[in-house]
Amino acid sequence: MADVQTLPDVQAYVDSRDIAIDKVGVTNVPWAFHFAPTSDSTAAAQPTIGSADMFVELPADKKGTHMSRFAQLIAENQSVLSYRGFVDFFGSVLERLGATQVYGTVRFPFFFKCAAPVTGQPGQLQLKVQIDVSAGETNEVAVTIAGPATSLCPCSKEISARGAHNQRCELTASVTFQPDCEVGVDELFAMMERAASCSVYPTLKRSDEKSVTEAAYDNPKFVEDIVRDMAVILRNDSRIGSFRCASENFESIHQHNAFAEINSKSLQV
Repeated sequence: MADVQTLPDVQAYVDSRDIAIDKVGVTNVPWAFHFAPTSDSTAAAQPTIGSADMFVELPADKKGTHMSRFAQLIAENQSVLSYRGFVDFFGSVLERLGATQVYGTVRFPFFFKCAAPVTGQPGQLQLKVQIDVSAGETNEVAVTIAGPATSLCPCSKEISARGAHNQRCELTASVTFQPDCEVGVDELFAMMERAASCSVYPTLKRSDEKSVTEAAYDNPKFVEDIVRDMAVILRNDSRIGSFRCASENFESIHQHNAFAEINSKSLQV
Protein backbone atom coordinates (compact mmCIF):
# COMPACT_ATOMS: atom_id res chain seq x y z
CA MET A 1 0.00 0.00 0.00
CA ALA A 2 1.38 3.36 -0.97
CA ASP A 3 2.27 5.81 1.79
CA VAL A 4 -0.47 8.47 1.77
CA GLN A 5 2.17 11.10 2.45
CA THR A 6 3.82 10.36 -0.90
CA LEU A 7 0.62 10.36 -2.99
CA PRO A 8 -0.15 13.60 -4.85
CA ASP A 9 -3.16 15.56 -3.55
CA VAL A 10 -4.57 16.76 -6.88
CA GLN A 11 -7.59 18.44 -5.25
CA ALA A 12 -5.23 20.81 -3.42
CA TYR A 13 -3.63 22.03 -6.64
CA VAL A 14 -4.06 25.64 -7.73
CA ASP A 15 -6.67 26.35 -10.42
CA SER A 16 -5.83 29.05 -12.96
CA ARG A 17 -9.33 29.78 -14.35
CA ASP A 18 -10.08 32.33 -11.62
CA ILE A 19 -13.68 31.14 -11.13
CA ALA A 20 -14.99 30.51 -7.63
CA ILE A 21 -17.64 27.80 -7.07
CA ASP A 22 -20.70 28.69 -5.00
CA LYS A 23 -21.42 25.16 -3.81
CA VAL A 24 -19.48 21.93 -4.18
CA GLY A 25 -19.93 18.78 -2.16
CA VAL A 26 -21.96 15.59 -1.86
CA THR A 27 -25.67 14.74 -2.01
CA ASN A 28 -27.92 12.02 -0.63
CA VAL A 29 -25.47 10.64 1.94
CA PRO A 30 -27.27 8.04 4.16
CA TRP A 31 -27.22 9.07 7.81
CA ALA A 32 -28.43 7.29 10.95
CA PHE A 33 -28.59 9.55 14.01
CA HIS A 34 -30.63 10.57 17.06
CA PHE A 35 -32.72 13.73 16.71
CA ALA A 36 -34.07 15.88 19.54
CA PRO A 37 -37.18 18.02 18.81
CA THR A 38 -35.50 21.08 20.39
CA SER A 39 -31.97 21.90 21.51
CA ASP A 40 -33.06 21.66 25.16
CA SER A 41 -34.79 18.28 24.88
CA THR A 42 -31.98 15.85 24.11
CA ALA A 43 -33.46 13.36 26.57
CA ALA A 44 -36.45 13.02 24.22
CA ALA A 45 -34.30 12.23 21.18
CA GLN A 46 -35.49 9.48 18.85
CA PRO A 47 -33.42 7.40 16.42
CA THR A 48 -33.99 8.03 12.73
CA ILE A 49 -32.46 7.35 9.32
CA GLY A 50 -32.18 10.12 6.77
CA SER A 51 -29.98 11.56 4.07
CA ALA A 52 -27.79 14.63 3.86
CA ASP A 53 -26.48 17.05 1.26
CA MET A 54 -23.36 19.03 2.18
CA PHE A 55 -21.61 21.76 0.24
CA VAL A 56 -18.87 24.32 0.77
CA GLU A 57 -17.86 27.43 -1.11
CA LEU A 58 -14.67 26.87 -3.11
CA PRO A 59 -12.26 29.76 -3.72
CA ALA A 60 -11.23 30.55 -7.30
CA ASP A 61 -7.65 29.38 -6.75
CA LYS A 62 -8.57 25.91 -5.40
CA LYS A 63 -8.94 23.01 -7.83
CA GLY A 64 -11.27 20.92 -5.67
CA THR A 65 -12.61 20.07 -2.24
CA HIS A 66 -11.99 16.84 -0.31
CA MET A 67 -15.26 14.94 -0.80
CA SER A 68 -14.32 12.04 1.47
CA ARG A 69 -14.17 14.30 4.50
CA PHE A 70 -17.93 14.93 4.36
CA ALA A 71 -18.65 11.21 4.73
CA GLN A 72 -15.94 10.88 7.39
CA LEU A 73 -17.59 13.51 9.55
CA ILE A 74 -20.97 11.80 9.32
CA ALA A 75 -19.41 8.45 10.25
CA GLU A 76 -17.63 10.00 13.23
CA ASN A 77 -20.69 11.80 14.60
CA GLN A 78 -22.02 10.23 17.79
CA SER A 79 -23.89 13.17 19.30
CA VAL A 80 -27.61 13.76 19.63
CA LEU A 81 -28.58 16.29 16.98
CA SER A 82 -31.03 19.17 17.32
CA TYR A 83 -31.40 22.46 15.47
CA ARG A 84 -28.37 23.84 17.30
CA GLY A 85 -26.60 20.51 16.99
CA PHE A 86 -26.83 20.64 13.20
CA VAL A 87 -25.26 24.12 13.20
CA ASP A 88 -22.41 22.81 15.35
CA PHE A 89 -21.99 19.75 13.14
CA PHE A 90 -21.81 21.72 9.92
CA GLY A 91 -19.45 24.13 11.65
CA SER A 92 -17.07 21.20 12.12
CA VAL A 93 -17.22 20.65 8.36
CA LEU A 94 -15.85 24.17 7.92
CA GLU A 95 -12.89 23.41 10.13
CA ARG A 96 -12.12 20.05 8.53
CA LEU A 97 -12.26 21.42 4.97
CA GLY A 98 -10.80 24.83 5.68
CA ALA A 99 -13.82 26.54 4.11
CA THR A 100 -15.52 29.84 4.96
CA GLN A 101 -19.16 28.81 4.45
CA VAL A 102 -20.93 25.44 4.46
CA TYR A 103 -24.48 24.56 3.41
CA GLY A 104 -26.26 21.44 4.59
CA THR A 105 -29.66 19.83 4.09
CA VAL A 106 -30.84 16.86 6.13
CA ARG A 107 -34.08 14.97 5.38
CA PHE A 108 -35.53 12.37 7.74
CA PRO A 109 -38.78 10.95 9.17
CA PHE A 110 -39.89 11.98 12.65
CA PHE A 111 -42.66 10.25 14.57
CA PHE A 112 -45.24 12.45 16.24
CA LYS A 113 -47.10 10.87 19.18
CA CYS A 114 -50.86 11.37 19.09
CA ALA A 115 -53.69 9.69 20.97
CA ALA A 116 -57.12 8.96 19.50
CA PRO A 117 -59.58 11.74 20.43
CA VAL A 118 -62.11 9.64 22.40
CA THR A 119 -60.52 6.35 23.45
CA GLY A 120 -57.01 7.74 23.83
CA GLN A 121 -55.56 4.84 21.86
CA PRO A 122 -51.86 5.62 21.30
CA GLY A 123 -50.32 5.98 17.87
CA GLN A 124 -47.39 7.49 15.99
CA LEU A 125 -47.88 9.79 13.03
CA GLN A 126 -44.98 10.00 10.61
CA LEU A 127 -43.82 13.50 9.67
CA LYS A 128 -41.33 14.44 6.97
CA VAL A 129 -38.67 16.80 8.26
CA GLN A 130 -36.04 18.79 6.39
CA ILE A 131 -33.47 21.01 8.08
CA ASP A 132 -31.42 23.45 6.01
CA VAL A 133 -28.33 24.93 7.62
CA SER A 134 -25.88 27.60 6.56
CA ALA A 135 -22.86 27.87 8.85
CA GLY A 136 -19.72 29.98 8.81
CA GLU A 137 -19.65 33.73 8.34
CA THR A 138 -23.45 33.60 8.71
CA ASN A 139 -25.43 30.96 10.63
CA GLU A 140 -29.01 30.24 9.57
CA VAL A 141 -31.45 27.38 10.17
CA ALA A 142 -34.68 26.71 8.27
CA VAL A 143 -37.01 23.87 9.29
CA THR A 144 -39.55 22.29 6.93
CA ILE A 145 -42.23 19.91 8.20
CA ALA A 146 -44.84 18.04 6.18
CA GLY A 147 -47.60 15.93 7.66
CA PRO A 148 -51.20 14.75 7.07
CA ALA A 149 -54.51 16.28 8.08
CA THR A 150 -58.16 16.20 6.97
CA SER A 151 -60.09 18.76 4.95
CA LEU A 152 -63.83 18.85 4.20
CA CYS A 153 -65.25 20.90 1.34
CA PRO A 154 -67.54 23.79 2.45
CA CYS A 155 -69.18 23.97 -0.98
CA SER A 156 -70.00 20.26 -0.99
CA LYS A 157 -71.51 20.54 2.49
CA GLU A 158 -73.59 23.59 1.52
CA ILE A 159 -75.12 22.18 -1.67
CA SER A 160 -75.56 18.50 -0.74
CA ALA A 161 -78.67 17.03 0.85
CA ARG A 162 -76.52 14.40 2.55
CA GLY A 163 -72.86 14.40 3.50
CA ALA A 164 -69.90 16.31 2.08
CA HIS A 165 -66.78 15.14 0.30
CA ASN A 166 -63.58 15.19 2.32
CA GLN A 167 -59.99 14.25 1.72
CA ARG A 168 -56.64 13.83 3.34
CA CYS A 169 -54.29 16.75 2.79
CA GLU A 170 -50.57 17.28 3.31
CA LEU A 171 -49.66 20.36 5.31
CA THR A 172 -46.21 21.87 4.81
CA ALA A 173 -44.52 24.69 6.68
CA SER A 174 -40.98 26.03 6.25
CA VAL A 175 -39.93 28.41 9.02
CA THR A 176 -36.97 30.34 10.34
CA PHE A 177 -36.74 31.41 13.96
CA GLN A 178 -36.15 34.69 15.69
CA PRO A 179 -32.75 34.97 17.45
CA ASP A 180 -32.41 32.63 20.45
CA CYS A 181 -35.84 31.10 19.75
CA GLU A 182 -36.98 27.64 18.64
CA VAL A 183 -40.23 25.79 18.06
CA GLY A 184 -39.94 22.01 18.39
CA VAL A 185 -40.90 19.75 15.50
CA ASP A 186 -43.81 18.25 17.44
CA GLU A 187 -45.10 21.64 18.64
CA LEU A 188 -44.81 23.15 15.17
CA PHE A 189 -46.86 20.39 13.58
CA ALA A 190 -49.49 20.69 16.32
CA MET A 191 -49.79 24.37 15.36
CA MET A 192 -50.08 23.52 11.67
CA GLU A 193 -52.82 20.91 12.01
CA ARG A 194 -55.05 23.35 13.89
CA ALA A 195 -55.59 25.01 10.50
CA ALA A 196 -57.19 21.89 8.96
CA SER A 197 -60.75 20.60 9.27
CA CYS A 198 -59.56 17.82 11.57
CA SER A 199 -56.42 15.96 12.55
CA VAL A 200 -55.43 12.57 11.12
CA TYR A 201 -54.93 9.80 13.68
CA PRO A 202 -52.97 6.56 13.21
CA THR A 203 -55.27 4.55 15.52
CA LEU A 204 -59.07 4.91 15.59
CA LYS A 205 -61.80 2.85 17.25
CA ARG A 206 -65.47 3.29 16.34
CA SER A 207 -66.13 6.10 18.81
CA ASP A 208 -63.00 7.88 17.57
CA GLU A 209 -64.10 7.51 13.95
CA LYS A 210 -67.49 9.03 14.79
CA SER A 211 -65.72 11.91 16.54
CA VAL A 212 -63.34 12.82 13.71
CA THR A 213 -66.03 12.46 11.03
CA GLU A 214 -68.31 14.86 12.86
CA ALA A 215 -65.44 17.22 13.76
CA ALA A 216 -64.48 17.60 10.10
CA TYR A 217 -68.14 18.09 9.09
CA ASP A 218 -68.49 20.86 11.66
CA ASN A 219 -65.28 22.57 10.48
CA PRO A 220 -65.28 22.68 6.65
CA LYS A 221 -62.22 24.24 5.00
CA PHE A 222 -61.24 25.03 1.42
CA VAL A 223 -57.53 24.65 0.70
CA GLU A 224 -57.47 28.46 0.69
CA ASP A 225 -58.92 28.51 4.22
CA ILE A 226 -56.31 26.07 5.46
CA VAL A 227 -53.28 28.05 4.27
CA ARG A 228 -54.75 31.36 5.43
CA ASP A 229 -55.44 29.96 8.90
CA MET A 230 -51.97 28.40 8.99
CA ALA A 231 -50.42 31.74 8.02
CA VAL A 232 -52.31 33.49 10.85
CA ILE A 233 -51.09 30.91 13.38
CA LEU A 234 -47.46 31.18 12.26
CA ARG A 235 -47.52 34.97 11.94
CA ASN A 236 -48.89 35.35 15.48
CA ASP A 237 -46.10 33.28 17.08
CA SER A 238 -43.35 35.67 18.20
CA ARG A 239 -40.70 32.91 17.98
CA ILE A 240 -41.09 32.52 14.22
CA GLY A 241 -39.34 34.79 11.73
CA SER A 242 -40.12 34.11 8.09
CA PHE A 243 -42.32 31.26 6.89
CA ARG A 244 -43.87 29.58 3.89
CA CYS A 245 -46.94 27.40 4.38
CA ALA A 246 -48.85 25.21 1.96
CA SER A 247 -51.55 22.58 1.72
CA GLU A 248 -52.10 19.99 -0.97
CA ASN A 249 -55.54 18.39 -0.78
CA PHE A 250 -55.78 14.95 -2.38
CA GLU A 251 -59.25 15.33 -3.84
CA SER A 252 -61.67 12.43 -3.36
CA ILE A 253 -64.06 13.31 -6.21
CA HIS A 254 -61.58 14.78 -8.70
CA GLN A 255 -58.66 13.37 -10.63
CA HIS A 256 -56.58 16.42 -9.69
CA ASN A 257 -55.39 17.77 -6.34
CA ALA A 258 -55.99 21.24 -4.91
CA PHE A 259 -53.01 23.32 -3.72
CA ALA A 260 -52.41 26.69 -2.06
CA GLU A 261 -49.32 28.41 -0.62
CA ILE A 262 -48.53 31.60 1.29
CA ASN A 263 -45.08 33.15 1.76
CA SER A 264 -44.68 35.52 4.69
CA LYS A 265 -42.70 37.87 2.46
CA SER A 266 -45.90 38.56 0.51
CA LEU A 267 -47.89 39.53 3.62
CA GLN A 268 -48.33 43.14 4.61
CA VAL A 269 -46.69 44.05 7.90
